[in-house]
Amino acid sequence: MGRHDGEQRNRRKVVLTLSIVLAGALVAGVAWLAVDRLREPSQATCANPVMLPVVVAPDIAPVVDQVARGLKPEDLDTCYRVEMVINDSATTADQLALPNARNVPAVWIPDSTVWLRRAREKGATTVPDTGSSIASSPVVMALAEPAAKTRGWPNKQLNWADVLGASGADLNVGMVDPAVDAVGVSALIAARGVTALTPDPAANNVAVLRKVSPNAASSASELFARAAGNAGAPPLTAFPTSEHELLDNNAKRKDQQLVAVYPEPAAPSLDFPYAVLPASDDVGVAAAKFRTTLLAAGVQDALAANGLRLPDGRVPGTPPADNRTVVRQLRPVPPPQTVQLDQVLNTWAGISQDGRIQVVIDVSGSMNGVIPGSGKTRMQALLEASEGGIRLFTPRTKLGIWVFSAELDGDKDYREVVPVLPLPELLPNGLLEKLRGIKATPTGRTGLYDTTLAAYQSARQNWEPGRINVVVIMTDGKNDDDGRGVNRDALLAELGKLQDPNRPLPIVFIGIGPDVDKDELTSISKATGGQTFATTDPNKINEIFFTALSRFISGK
Repeated sequence: MGRHDGEQRNRRKVVLTLSIVLAGALVAGVAWLAVDRLREPSQATCANPVMLPVVVAPDIAPVVDQVARGLKPEDLDTCYRVEMVINDSATTADQLALPNARNVPAVWIPDSTVWLRRAREKGATTVPDTGSSIASSPVVMALAEPAAKTRGWPNKQLNWADVLGASGADLNVGMVDPAVDAVGVSALIAARGVTALTPDPAANNVAVLRKVSPNAASSASELFARAAGNAGAPPLTAFPTSEHELLDNNAKRKDQQLVAVYPEPAAPSLDFPYAVLPASDDVGVAAAKFRTTLLAAGVQDALAANGLRLPDGRVPGTPPADNRTVVRQLRPVPPPQTVQLDQVLNTWAGISQDGRIQVVIDVSGSMNGVIPGSGKTRMQALLEASEGGIRLFTPRTKLGIWVFSAELDGDKDYREVVPVLPLPELLPNGLLEKLRGIKATPTGRTGLYDTTLAAYQSARQNWEPGRINVVVIMTDGKNDDDGRGVNRDALLAELGKLQDPNRPLPIVFIGIGPDVDKDELTSISKATGGQTFATTDPNKINEIFFTALSRFISGK
C-alpha cells in the first residue's frame, strides 16, 4: 500500500484504547490491553484505523505498552490501533497450533524464538521460524546471596559449575519446567555445557538433571516463592531464571537478594522476537511500522526501566548500582534449532520417567580380554560402568539382569542373575554385589541370537504401561553358537511379529571391542525401534555406555 493510498484513507491518525477488556482472544479470560488517544471527532484525521492485534509475553508487555502509549496521534503516516493481549508464550504456541485457531494475531512477541519453533513443530505453519529481536535477557543461575558469599563472591566471579558441580553439593537447586518456560530450555543447554567438560559428559549430565528434577516447578513465580521460604517446602538456594526476573525480585524483596551467576559457556538468552503472521496488506503495513518503532533508539528507556537489555546484549540507560548482575555487553547466543531443542526436552522428559529395564550381559570368553593400558578386563570395565549407570536411575525403576554365552544353563544360552524388581527392593538385597560377582566364562561362545529373542519375548510378555520398557544387550562379539538355534533371518522375522506400536519395546545394543559387527547389531535393534552404540576401542566403554544410557533415559 503506497503513501497516496494512505491519503485516500482520510490520512488516518493513531488510535489506541486505554482499557482492559476481558474478552475472548486466543482463550477466554486473557487480558486485552490497549491505549486510546482518540481526539474530539472534529479533530480526527483518521476515521478508520487499522486494527493491529498483538500477543505479547508478560515480561515484555510493559515495554510494548509504554511504546504504544507514546505513539503520536498527530503523525498522519501512523493510522493503526494496537490491541495487546498478554499471554504466556507456551500457551500461545499451543493455541496457534490448533487446527482451527481463532483470533490469530498479526504480531506475536514471545519471550524466546524457542516458542516460534515449537509452534511450527506442533503444526502452526503460518508462524515464522524467526523474528526481529526487540530486547534480550540472559539466562542466569539465581544464587542466594549468603550461599554466593560462602563461595567467594563478590571477590570471585562464579559460574554454573560452582552450583551444579561437586562444590554445589550442599545447595538445594530448583528448575523450571522447560516444556512451559524457555528459561528451562536454556538451563538444560547450560547444564550440558558444564558437564561437557567432565570425564563422563553423558553420565554427569544425567546426574545433574537428576539433582534438580525433584525441585522442578511449573513457573518462575513458584521458584521465587520457594527461594523466599513461602512454599511450604525446603527453601531453594539456587535456580535458573532470567536476568530480568532476578532484577525484578531484588528490587521488590530487599530481604531476599539473589546473585546472578552467568553460564560459561553462555546459554541462549531470551530474545523476544517480533514475529509477523499472515494478515491483510493494511495490517501488514501497520505491523511493519510498529516493529520499526519498537526497534528505535527511544525505546531504550523503557527497556532499562524493566530490567531488559538491548537486542545486542548491551545494558541500556544507567546500569544497576549493585554488583549482583554484570553490566558488560553479553552478546546473545542464538536459540537452539529444532533438533537440539528436541534432544534437551526429550532428555528432561526421560529423567523423571520410570523404566523397566532388562539388562543382558555377554559373559563369553572374549570378555576376559585385557584392555590395553588399563589392567582391566572388558568384563571388569563394563561392570563398573553398569554400576555407575544404576545409580542414575529413578528409585522406582525396575531392573533385571541376565548373562549369556553359549549353553550357559543346560541347552539355554542365557541365565537370570537378578529378577526384574524395583530398585528399592534390589539394592538392599545385594544387587550391586551380584553385579560385581558376574564372571566371564573361560572359553564360552556367544549365543547372541537365541538370547536376544528370549530376552525380547520375556520383556514383551511383561511389558508395563507408564514406564520406558527397554532391553539393553551388552556384547563384545557376534553370534557364535555352531549353527544352533535361530539364525539372523528367523530372529528378525520373530522380532517383527512381536512389534506393537502402542507398546514400544526397543532393543539397545552396546557393542565394545574390535570383534563387534555393528551392522548386524543395528539391523536387529532397528527392527524394534531401538539403537546400537558401538566402539572398537574397549578403553571407551564408559563413554559408549553412558552415551547409550543418556539416550535411553531421554526416550530417544
